[in-house]
Amino acid sequence: MHQSRISRIRKLKAVVRLAALVVLLVAMMGPWIIDSHPATKENCTAPLVYHGNGLCACLISLPAAFLQLVKPGQSTILALICLLPTLPFFSTAFLILGKGQRSLWIFHLVAWGLTSALSLLLFFGIWLDRVFLWGAGLGGLLSVAMLTGELLAAKFHPD
Repeated sequence: MHQSRISRIRKLKAVVRLAALVVLLVAMMGPWIIDSHPATKENCTAPLVYHGNGLCACLISLPAAFLQLVKPGQSTILALICLLPTLPFFSTAFLILGKGQRSLWIFHLVAWGLTSALSLLLFFGIWLDRVFLWGAGLGGLLSVAMLTGELLAAKFHPD
């Protein structure tokens, strides 16, 4: 009976991890980055957002930002930063396919931690300028929830 309970817990963890990746995909499709250019409030029409101080802003999703950054002449470092939120996809795959190795779980925590740091930095850094980047905000909330859930699950039901 104890083995079947452990098996159910492992399955539940896998389902929650996969569901989190689906939510992260949704978050990645939302705005994470803002690109501003000079314009008047009258000239700044949807889907652009008036940013104030004579600036009109385009809200950019993470995949769109990455595609712009991989063009020749763009910064490789910025492209790598845009790839940070993809780390949980790899770490989850490694965890599901792995045999409970602690190093894979630590990599998983680091992946969610880096995603959390980047998304919350983008969300709060831009939010202070009155622009709502819901993709980055959702990614940050999800990342913090996953880190918390993983740590609590490890405390109460270690594999």
